Amino acid sequence: MNVSLPYGTTYLNVSIPDRTTCDIIKTNEILAPDSPNQLIEQALQHPLGTQPLHDIATSGDTVAIVVDDYTRPCPTKTLLPPVLKELTRTGVDDTDVTIIIGTGTHSPPSFETTRKLLGEKIVRNYTVISTDQKSSTFVPIGESSYHHQIEILKEYIEADIKIIVSDIEYHYFAGYGGVRKSVLPAISSKQTIQQNHAMMFDPRATTGCMKQNPIHLEMNEAMRLAGCDFTLGCVLNSKHQIVSAWAGDPERVMDAGVKLVDSMYKSEIQKKPDIVITAADGAPHDINLYQALKAMYTASQVVKNGGWIILAAECPQGMGSNIYHDWLQKYQTASEIKTALEKDFQIGAHKAYYHRIAVETCHIGLISSLQDTFVQQFLSYHPFKSVQEALNHALEEVGNTARILIIPNGTTTHVTLSDS
Repeated sequence: MNVSLPYGTTYLNVSIPDRTTCDIIKTNEILAPDSPNQLIEQALQHPLGTQPLHDIATSGDTVAIVVDDYTRPCPTKTLLPPVLKELTRTGVDDTDVTIIIGTGTHSPPSFETTRKLLGEKIVRNYTVISTDQKSSTFVPIGESSYHHQIEILKEYIEADIKIIVSDIEYHYFAGYGGVRKSVLPAISSKQTIQQNHAMMFDPRATTGCMKQNPIHLEMNEAMRLAGCDFTLGCVLNSKHQIVSAWAGDPERVMDAGVKLVDSMYKSEIQKKPDIVITAADGAPHDINLYQALKAMYTASQVVKNGGWIILAAECPQGMGSNIYHDWLQKYQTASEIKTALEKDFQIGAHKAYYHRIAVETCHIGLISSLQDTFVQQFLSYHPFKSVQEALNHALEEVGNTARILIIPNGTTTHVTLSDS
């Protein structure tokens, strides 16, 4: 059996021996329409729980629109123009619109990256800013029920009309990405983000879980405190094509997206595999190891103790976080990292925790653009030139009758283990 795995903007192939027991997580994909514009237009004209945008905004209003940054696959260049067209229809002047790239604690994008995200015309005609933890001004707007101060980007808080544009997918401790994450963490202060993410050790802070998940619940509270007048959200298939879109009330949009994500990407297996072969969905999800770890987390939840995870992730931008790097260097065990995080939570260091947990419970084979010596000596992974080479090595270790599970889209897939 031959299988292709996304890797950057290309694919890697692997051949699975017939003597093994192999299952592939197949998504219930929805085919994308020839043009997503009709889906978007229909969503904008028939919003959930609110009036259409052209009945909300009026001439003279200032508008802030939050969009995803370069680490997310959200097709902002497709979603944003219809929203801007609706605002123009209401008489809102282009000069009264500020587009905010919600980077959270990620580095602000370069001008060239911004142009790729939004398109030349939008960059030329609208004010575009990014969240920048070094220079942005954040406004305290209240306290969450978890007794954390919520501080949000000044430009968003001061706008008359607040809009969020995002895609909805799984997230490994917020439950799902999208919508309320465009407020916290996307346009929140570092302190607010750290306090929120510090709750990741709660067992309910996991993939596909929103009920009683403190990270999700506080994100929702932050969105309510900051305000959101209108949302345009979408769900993508594995080719990053829009398959459905909704507009209107942010919580209604989120609920609709979550239901579709589950129907497409949630799977259950009966037995833990000896080997999991996975990929981080290709670009931009495998832009660096910081992002690609989400796929490894998916695999680590189901692989046998002492088994193998084979991860294909190009990582052209390396680790993607100095803090992640420094904490791996400083602490040798997951327990040490957890203790340090509980005393002083640092964004980026949480990746080091998930990294160490995986290394301590199974073997990790990595196919990437990273240097072999760095992968082996610093990351404590096993570097391989191909997925085939990694699988052959793992089979020598585990045995030729191993049970193999393949998760081609590890970042955006939720795999659970049957209770039976």
